[in-house]
Amino acid sequence: MKITIVGTGYVGLSNAVLLARKNTIIALDIISERVDIINRRISPIVDEMIEYYLKNENLDLLATLDKEIAYRDSRFIIIATPTNYDPNLNYFDTSSVDQTIFDISEYNPHATIIIKSTVPVGYTEKQQRKYPKLKIIFSPEFLREGKHFMIICIHQGLL
Repeated sequence: MKITIVGTGYVGLSNAVLLARKNTIIALDIISERVDIINRRISPIVDEMIEYYLKNENLDLLATLDKEIAYRDSRFIIIATPTNYDPNLNYFDTSSVDQTIFDISEYNPHATIIIKSTVPVGYTEKQQRKYPKLKIIFSPEFLREGKHFMIICIHQGLL
């Protein structure tokens, strides 16, 4: 199954690496240096498990800067892009998630979108109203995303 992960920070990369053991994963990012080192199987972040999997496991993982390659034919698209919260304004900057959802609507409106980025309460419902033909799910990230996600995937037989 082809799954796209948007964003290769800790949450996105841990999901990508774990899912790439049994699925075709395309990791989309906007930073060319991150894409290059991931494709060389080097982790751009310090994490023992991610480093081990990239170096030692046979992963079906390709990192890219190309949205069309990333979104085309993906069954699931996981959004793990950064959002910023300004406590003084009580405001979330969700522009990276907003843009990603728009892009998905253009390239692959049949994919199921899973938001793992931190978003304000009601955000997913608002996006679902804005894009009624898209399937949008919110699945919150965890502090130790890699370990928690791996345990869930093993339990579900995905890894």
